[in-house]
Amino acid sequence: MKSSKHLVHIAIAVSGLTATLGAQAGQILLTEFDYGPQTYIDMKANLEADGNTVTIVNTKTSGALASALLNGSYDQLFLWDLADSLYLNNDDITAVNTFFNTHDSVVVDSRSYGHYFQGNNASEVALLQNVASAFDDRNGGIWFGTDHDPEWTRNANAVFDFMGFDTIEGSYSQSVNNSDPSSILLNGVNVDDLWAEGASVGSVPLGIQPNGVDMRYHFGHDSAQYGAIPYISASFGDYVAPNEDRDDDPVSVPEPSSLALLGLGLACLGISRKKNKA
Repeated sequence: MKSSKHLVHIAIAVSGLTATLGAQAGQILLTEFDYGPQTYIDMKANLEADGNTVTIVNTKTSGALASALLNGSYDQLFLWDLADSLYLNNDDITAVNTFFNTHDSVVVDSRSYGHYFQGNNASEVALLQNVASAFDDRNGGIWFGTDHDPEWTRNANAVFDFMGFDTIEGSYSQSVNNSDPSSILLNGVNVDDLWAEGASVGSVPLGIQPNGVDMRYHFGHDSAQYGAIPYISASFGDYVAPNEDRDDDPVSVPEPSSLALLGLGLACLGISRKKNKA
């Protein structure tokens, strides 16, 4: 009969094994465009704090992204279009499409410049880690981070055109007042803390795309005046969010909460923004 001390040792070993198996192990390639390098170093650190491994590739040289995807072993691509120039060439765009054919989950975040303006905010960090965790549970994927069109979407929209997604459109300053309460991306996230309150951001792809992918609503603005403006949408295969594109599905967008309405009023005060290259 095993002693209690021996049983304790077994329990500790099993606990350690369980923790190891449960840890995030995403192999992430992060694109570096402009406004760095500290911005990208911080994003890498925040992702690696959750157990991922992140490699930063300087993608201001055309073909560099294609080369990195060809020669590396990654299951996640974070294509952060933090740039006002088109840097990706046809080889890069084709390589991203090939990557997506294997790792077919996708998240599009048009208020991703929050990771530049307040990258170490607890909710920004949680959102970023949740994206990586969702991909890790679903054979990998691509996160597209942009701002508003056309100035800050040149690289992402070029990829969307090629891959058969609707492009990110417009520049909206309507505050965030609506989010999907069941969103797997918003666990541990206070949406009122996420950057986008009154800032100009684009409307991301929503609903059935030309390529057949169904992009679901996670976060954005909804009102009688402007309709539904999604700032974060995603597709995780069979995952279905209740907050649907109203043109795609009869399920209506939930009413904003009273807290969100308070955020709407505060956002009307306006937020000035300025992008300065490092």
